[in-house]
Amino acid sequence: MKALLYKDLLVLWKQMKFVVFMVAIFCMMPDTGLSLNTFFVAYAGMIVPITLFAYDERAKWDSLAAMMPFSTRDIVLSRYVFSWLATAYAVLCYFIGQLFFESGFPGEALITLGLTLTLLLVVQAFYFPILFRLGAEKGRLVMMLVIIGIMVVAFLGAAVLDKLAVAPSPSVTLPGLVIGAVLSLASVKVSVKQYEQRVW
Repeated sequence: MKALLYKDLLVLWKQMKFVVFMVAIFCMMPDTGLSLNTFFVAYAGMIVPITLFAYDERAKWDSLAAMMPFSTRDIVLSRYVFSWLATAYAVLCYFIGQLFFESGFPGEALITLGLTLTLLLVVQAFYFPILFRLGAEKGRLVMMLVIIGIMVVAFLGAAVLDKLAVAPSPSVTLPGLVIGAVLSLASVKVSVKQYEQRVW
């Protein structure tokens, strides 16, 4: 699997150097009320793997991979791992920005980051199987509908909490992260089955 991760890293660096630097800059910048730093944490975890899917699809990578000693599970899991690493990179940049511009980690910022990561993991759990089944091009519309649907549910939940005057707290954030991580891990097996039945 290390070879697959290295391949993705080379593709990412060759095609998306600007995105790598953009994620670092926006994740490090202080929060001006628009939450761009947390948005780009989610951006790194979603857009980077989607772009890698698109490049692989255009290059007919799946045909080449089928002739190499990689199991289906290795191919699928490597994309998950790369997505998690991209998210970890964005989170690291976010922490660096908090240290330099905010002089520490305010509780509210950590809670917001935790909720963002939870939403990202849930979205990944649903859209990765779609990408592995339909590919980046065919699955784009379905994928956007899934993302929008999950975000609508999240915003409605936030609105309900606001109406009830219940502020997000670490007691909500930590279980949410655990649930998101479990869903993301569970979706690996689903993605393996979908990749075996891919239509792209």
